[in-house]
Amino acid sequence: MPDKKSITIKIRVDAQTHAEMQSRADRYTDGNLSAFVRCATLKYEEQPMADRDNPRMIALIKSAIKLIERTGTNTNQVAKHINEQQKMNPYSLRSADLLPFGQFCEGTEKIRQMLTYLYNMIISGK
Repeated sequence: MPDKKSITIKIRVDAQTHAEMQSRADRYTDGNLSAFVRCATLKYEEQPMADRDNPRMIALIKSAIKLIERTGTNTNQVAKHINEQQKMNPYSLRSADLLPFGQFCEGTEKIRQMLTYLYNMIISGK
């Protein structure tokens, strides 16, 4: 026997928030605001009414995250190396020590392009 939904939860929102919530409920749960709130808070497993999966966007997000992680790791390794070198000889910093940071310019430009593309994709709703 299924659980009867007998508990009512009340939340206070302004008119703009309510309109946005209702708009999203219309899009994802056929206008059922209760189902939308359950979905948003509990990762409700029902499929949204509109097919909003975008494998291209998901793949691009994963690629961007990997590139960001790789660039961050490499940058940290170079900074750690310079810091260790400075501990041993505080006045030994040379311009050649900063050259590895130049390698990351291409990666950061690619990240910027990917994030710009994702932003535009999300804004346009495609």
